[in-house]
Amino acid sequence: MGSDRDFIFKVTVSIRREDDGSPVFFKIDGGRFKTSERTIKLQADVKYRLDIEIKPSLYPKSTSLGTSTLQLKEQSRDPHSVRYTTVWSTAGTSVSKKGSRQDVPFVMEFDGLGMLKVCLQCKFYKASDSDHCSWGDSFKQMELNCTLTEERTFVKVYNQQFK
Repeated sequence: MGSDRDFIFKVTVSIRREDDGSPVFFKIDGGRFKTSERTIKLQADVKYRLDIEIKPSLYPKSTSLGTSTLQLKEQSRDPHSVRYTTVWSTAGTSVSKKGSRQDVPFVMEFDGLGMLKVCLQCKFYKASDSDHCSWGDSFKQMELNCTLTEERTFVKVYNQQFK
């Protein structure tokens, strides 16, 4: 068997509005901003449903998005994968100024494996602004392909894709 560093797992995250299930969108910004080439478009003061799948089945001891600790509800589990759902509120989030983006950390901590952390580059619009939020590509899911670091303090994301 290979070393612990050869252990590979995948985390898939989808985001939709909780009230009506409508999709979230993203746009390609190229290299205009430091965090990412892609910006996820969200609305302030709105609740979003996140569906998270982890392959193989791993159990995070904590999960957070931005400053919010997320309460994951297990939806299904088998030896090959586990699915969770949760609701994330953007209540109190400031609307992004023109030409600016906000980094929103997504963090999952796993006992004995370390911490997975990615920064999502987001632009927040007013809750009433549905036009600008729906321009761009539909954000179906984000896939994070991960492996362990030798120290087992951080999880390395070696590939991140938006679909």
